[in-house]
Amino acid sequence: MAAITDSTTLIYLFGASCSGKSTLGKALFSTLGTHWTYIDRDDLIEQGVCSDSTANATLEKRIELIKDRVIIDAQIPWRKKNLGELYFLVLPPLQTLLERDAKRTSQLQRTKIQAQYAREYVIETHQQLEQIDKAEFDYCFDSSKLSVQDEVKIIQTFKIRH
Repeated sequence: MAAITDSTTLIYLFGASCSGKSTLGKALFSTLGTHWTYIDRDDLIEQGVCSDSTANATLEKRIELIKDRVIIDAQIPWRKKNLGELYFLVLPPLQTLLERDAKRTSQLQRTKIQAQYAREYVIETHQQLEQIDKAEFDYCFDSSKLSVQDEVKIIQTFKIRH
């Protein structure tokens, strides 16, 4: 576990698609208060702010502009953690992710091609995250076993500047 300082102001949530990181990020934002900023990498792409290939650079620019009290929701870590940052991994078993993705496909009424692409993305991001040394994270959550409220409580045990 990394050393946490009084100035922890950046919280990164990483996880595969359908892992529950956005749900956790929104709950954490709600708990910590509106003086925090929540940035969802997927939202930036969906809103046309950037493409998938430029999303990490766009995130870095936004974080640099805000500098303080930011919750970042992304899939795969793209850089090493710095002092004052917390890295959390949300990673349930692949079967749970696939079940959640199937439910999302139904809710969003995805086409067959969209459903195939989404399923492949879930599998790909899960495989990439499985390869990463878990010691790089301050805490790893299995969102199939913990409630969002429990995850928020665990994060709050870390020294976070409110």
